[in-house]
Parts: sequence; C-alpha cells; structure tokens
Amino acid sequence: MSGLGPVALVVNPVATRAGATRRAEIARALAPHGLEWALATEGPGDAGRLARQAADEGARVVVTFGGDGTAAEAAGALAGGDVVMAPMPGGNANVFARALGWPSSADRALPVLVAALARGAVREASLGTVRVDDAEPRTFTINAGVGLDAATVEWIESRPRTKRRLRHAGFALGAAVSALRSAREPRLRVAADGGEEVEAAAVLAACGSPYTYLGPRPLDLVPGAAFDGRIGWVALTRIRPAEIGGLALRAARGRPLPLDGPALRGGAASEQIVVRADAPAPVQADGEVLGRHTLVRIGPGPLLRALDPRGAPGLKSGPAPPT
Repeated sequence: MSGLGPVALVVNPVATRAGATRRAEIARALAPHGLEWALATEGPGDAGRLARQAADEGARVVVTFGGDGTAAEAAGALAGGDVVMAPMPGGNANVFARALGWPSSADRALPVLVAALARGAVREASLGTVRVDDAEPRTFTINAGVGLDAATVEWIESRPRTKRRLRHAGFALGAAVSALRSAREPRLRVAADGGEEVEAAAVLAACGSPYTYLGPRPLDLVPGAAFDGRIGWVALTRIRPAEIGGLALRAARGRPLPLDGPALRGGAASEQIVVRADAPAPVQADGEVLGRHTLVRIGPGPLLRALDPRGAPGLKSGPAPPT
C-alpha cells in the first residue's frame, strides 16, 4: 500500500501510446501500492469525471495514463483538493507530465512512479484558468493561447490523420500554414493586471514551463512560467515567417526570448490577462480547441497536489522546483 493511501488508475485506452500491454503492466505495478480502482475513459470529459468519482470514493492518489488531454481533465477535477495526482505519459507530447519531472515514455516512467509512491513525496503546482466570453472558467495545466498557436491547434485537430501520421512534424506544418494565413485572422489587444493594452497577432500564456516540446527539445516560449501562482505571457506583435522561425530556433536552443524587441512583448501576471479581439479569434487550452471568441480572460488557477518524481531511483534529472 502506498503511504499516501488507496490508488486509482484512470486510463485513456485510445491515447497514442496507451496500448493494452502497457496498461496491464501499469496495473500490475500499482497493485502492491494499493490500486483499488482501474477506470477507462470512453470519451471527452470522462477523465475528469472518473478522477472525481474515485476521489469521492476514497482514492488518495489518482494515476492517469494518457495524453495531455487526459491529464488536464483529471488535474482540473482534482485541483484545489487533497488528492494527489500522478500523470503517466501515454500520449504524443506529454507536456504536463514532463514539465513536472516525469520521463517522456511510460516504460521509463513506470519504475519512477513505483519509487515515487514508495517515497510519498508530494509537490504543489499552481495551475491556470481561462474563461472565454461569459462561459465558466476552465482549468489548464500548462498553456493557453489566442491567435496563431490556437489556429495551429485548430488546424491539426481538424486533420486527425495528419496528426497521427506526422506527430510533431504535423504541428510544425500546422504552424507554418497558420502563419501564412495570419493576415486573415483578427487583431488582438492584450493587457496584464490592468496595465497598458498591447496590440498583437497572437498571445501565449503559461502557468508552467516549458510551453511545449518539439520531440525531445523543450520549447520555453513563455519565459518565467514556473507553477508558482503567476501566469507568464507573451504577445507576438507581428507575424513574419522568417522572424517566427528565428524565435522558435532560439527557444529550441534554450536561449531566452527577447521580450523587449519589435516582435515580442510579455511578462508575468498575478491577477488576470485580458485578451480582446476585433472578431472571433481561435482559443486553445492545453492543446484543446475552445472555439473562437472575442473576449478571453486568463489568470492563476487552483493548486494541484502532484506526486513528485524527483529524487526517485533511475531518474537522472528533472525541472527545478517551483519558486
């Protein structure tokens, strides 16, 4: 039995790398640590519902096995409570799991999970919220975007075969297509914590780092985001393909982005980032398309208790703890 208490496993069986053999292996590994619930999602929204159900029935640890969508749903359901979450990587990018220090693949993450359960170490991660127009706020675990990156997600999600076959290259292709079409998209106005409005073509916001991964490379597109209760943000003031390519290359090489240059503005918000659009603009959160809207409010979200993999045997390194 885990020192933290009974364990629930929530699996997305259609996730990219969540095959039946791996799911059974994870269940067997969790059995000695108090696995009492093994639940499978059947569609969107199920991961959050099942995580909340297991918590209500007495689970003290919820292990998810799926992609970023599965992890985001469960985190949103558990944040603000006492239940501990552990996101096992079973999708394509697994940004949230990797940002918390987990290895990028399930075969390497499983022994780390078992060791972390035995240690019982927990960390807190402050998430974010995004509210479109007058809808209810939605919790996000890593990032939210309005404009270019949301248009990229919109493009790739409407082409599941391209996403499945090309994976990371598919997102790069989507970004290129979105950049070429950017002149058709509405202009944005963004203000952080009631400050001066900045005109922009795209807005990126993040509660943690990195913003995403390009294969093994972390892309830190929003400097300073660290699960610390603030929301980092970057406004792309103009879209020139060569300039965007240079900024992406700079991020891929781990070099800080120039937030005081002609193409970028940004900082960190402790209260709220407000984005207004002249016409409905695409919005995404954790890679999920939220539709097109004219008013988007992004701010700090609830705290999530997460199982801490750092220090577990077999894990060479991980992100620094939040400040």
